[in-house]
Amino acid sequence: MRLAKGTDFAYRILMLVAMNDERSLTVETVASALRLSRTHCMKLIAKLSNNGFLKTTRGRGGGLVLGMAAEDIHMGDVAKAMEADFGVVECLCPRCNDDPQPDCPMFGGCEMSRVMSRSIKQFVSSLNEHTLAEIVEKSKNSKHLVLEPDGTLVPCSPAE
Repeated sequence: MRLAKGTDFAYRILMLVAMNDERSLTVETVASALRLSRTHCMKLIAKLSNNGFLKTTRGRGGGLVLGMAAEDIHMGDVAKAMEADFGVVECLCPRCNDDPQPDCPMFGGCEMSRVMSRSIKQFVSSLNEHTLAEIVEKSKNSKHLVLEPDGTLVPCSPAE
C-alpha cells in the first residue's frame, strides 16, 4: 500500500508550518521550499484548511498557520482527509462499488475484503498514535525543516 503523493506533501506542509510557527508562511514560500507548483500547493493547503488542520488568512500580513494545536493533529486523521479512498482492493474502493460489473467474480462475499478493511483501520490507527507535535519535537534537531529568512530550506545532503 502506498499513500498518495498529496498526502506526503500534506504532511510536509504541516511540518513546515509547525516548525516555523514564529511566522505566518505564504503559499509561495511553502511551494518554493517544498519544490511544488503553486497550484498544487494551493489545492493541498485548501484541503488541509477545509479539514481544520490549517488556518489561512488573505491579504497583507496573511498566510498559513496551524488551524489547531499540533498535539491535536493526528497523522492518521490527516491521511484520511487527504486520501480519496483506501481502496487497496476493488471491493474497498467506493468508486468501484458503483461499477455494475466489478472485475472480481467474488465481489461482495469474500473474506479477503474484511481482512483488508481491518488492516486499513489498523494502519490508520497506527498513524493516529502519532501527532504533529510529536513529529515536530522529534525533528527539532533537523535544520532542514526550518526556513531561512529568505524563505528557503537549508539544503539536505543525501547522507543525512
